[in-house]
Parts: sequence; structure tokens; C-alpha cells
Amino acid sequence: MQINGYSSTPYAQTQGATARKGWGSTAGPTTDTAAVTDFLAEAKKTPAERIRNDWLARHRMTEDDLNAMPPERRKAMEKEFAEELKRKLTGQDAKRGAVMNLTA
Repeated sequence: MQINGYSSTPYAQTQGATARKGWGSTAGPTTDTAAVTDFLAEAKKTPAERIRNDWLARHRMTEDDLNAMPPERRKAMEKEFAEELKRKLTGQDAKRGAVMNLTA
């Protein structure tokens, strides 16, 4: 029976060849998008790699820029990064600068 464009045929029977790919099947998506690729690349990074990338971005530098520096300056920059990495990995960075109102 047909009523205003709807069929009385059960849903499961009508969806055979027209079912969306990836829905209810183990096939998964058939194509990767740039967003998926970027997400997976970011997810595979270690916390130290993410912290280093963030640090380089804040200093508007790349690994190549860092490698091109004179040895003394690079050593100083690497020391600064190592200190930040230690703070973030030990959780001290979250405590740093915290202010508590004790008058309330």
C-alpha cells in the first residue's frame, strides 16, 4: 500500500542496495578526508611531540629554523623547551600562576 510517498514494505527490506556505506556494516568509510588524515596523524603523536609542536608554534619557528640556529642559541632554546616539557609532563604547569581567594 502506498500513502503519500510512503511504502508499507518494512524498512529493512527496502534498504538493500540503497543503504549508506558504513552504516550497519563492517565496511567502514571508503575514502579518507584531509580532516581524518590530520586527526590520525595528531592522535599518533606522543604528548612530548605535541608539546614541542605547540612550543615551536608559539615561538613562530619550525624544526628547520631551530636546526639553522647557532649552537649557543639553539642550546638555550632547547633548554627552555626542556624546562617547559618537564613542567607540563609533571603537572606543575597547571599549578603555576594559580591564585586562590582566601578572604571569602
